Amino acid sequence: MENAKSASRDECARMREKYYQDLDELHEEYDTFLHDMKHTMRAIAALAREGEVEEIISLIDKLDMSLGRIEERIICSHKVLNALFNERKAYAEEIGVTLEYDVSEPLYLQDFDDVDLCSLVGNILDNAIEAEYRSTQRERILFCMKMAKEGRHIIIQMENSYEEAVENNRTKTDGPERIGAKHGIGMRSVRKIVRKYGGMMEDRKSDGKFWIKILLPVQSGWKS
Repeated sequence: MENAKSASRDECARMREKYYQDLDELHEEYDTFLHDMKHTMRAIAALAREGEVEEIISLIDKLDMSLGRIEERIICSHKVLNALFNERKAYAEEIGVTLEYDVSEPLYLQDFDDVDLCSLVGNILDNAIEAEYRSTQRERILFCMKMAKEGRHIIIQMENSYEEAVENNRTKTDGPERIGAKHGIGMRSVRKIVRKYGGMMEDRKSDGKFWIKILLPVQSGWKS
């Protein structure tokens, strides 16, 4: 158990470091966007004088695409979670798994230790990526996180493909080395963290899908 705690602390520290790396990259991308936008706006002004409407629309679409790529990397305002979300999404894309997020702000996370948040979210995402990767009916992973009951609870929900036969027949060497190495340990850790904060957890498998729902009470955030 101590090894699991140490691994969680190490990953949390890694996510903090990654957050600042991502932030530097975002600043650089945004500075480039602003620089390019100055030239684009001059071009739009010139095209407007010539009445070139289609060219103007094309330039605006390109600006929108550039800004969209920057915005995609800002999934939530919590530093560690945002780094974790981006890291897992990039990894999922590398192995051909679609991972989508639906995260609604504000998120009142003051009551929760960063290490616990990193362990909880990281483990359920890793398990979902593993199951989705191994599924012959691969679709997507949908991860949702939001406040509920007037900000008194955080709800985490996730859905992914799952095949019992594939899970039962797989070997330790199936798939990428990183996936599924500590599946059982990860879920035990998730349940322990949910209990620690007085939350509730429900999961089920049905019709080739796995669903998980976690409810965590918030003590302080909603009062402010």
